[in-house]
Amino acid sequence: MDRFEYKTVTIKQKGTGLFRARRVPELENTLNREAGDGWRLREVVTPSGAFGESDKMILILERQSQPAT
Repeated sequence: MDRFEYKTVTIKQKGTGLFRARRVPELENTLNREAGDGWRLREVVTPSGAFGESDKMILILERQSQPAT
């Protein structure tokens, strides 16, 4: 049976204002760096803050764990 391990990475979003687009400048670099270590993106969570806004993203990453010896 395949076994997986999980990791979370929190990334701050840039930009302000209730209806303004937010930017995530380091997203691509973060994903590529983690992929180099065998992690792949499983899910993105944007926790709600005031008025439903979110100033961060939580990346949930997974990779196959090594079999126990």
